[in-house]
Amino acid sequence: MFPDWLTADRLQWVILGALAINLVAMWLVAKLVRKAITKFLLFVLLAGLGLSLWIQREDLQDCVDTCECTLYGQDVEIPENRRPDRCTSD
Repeated sequence: MFPDWLTADRLQWVILGALAINLVAMWLVAKLVRKAITKFLLFVLLAGLGLSLWIQREDLQDCVDTCECTLYGQDVEIPENRRPDRCTSD
């Protein structure tokens, strides 16, 4: 379970930061790695991570509609002010 302060809104920004770091890592791989096979494998790994992060980010945007937020299987708290009435648990 994520900490209480790590809400779906904040996680979207964290994921964007992770995507930016991922792009920098891909640029570093392109500049520093000399062997073609190693460069290719690192690019595939980093591209897969970037795609995975982007998909999770899109899922977080839709979670208010479904009343369930998860990020890689971990529950994420929906802020009270963004929670629809049908999602409140009394």
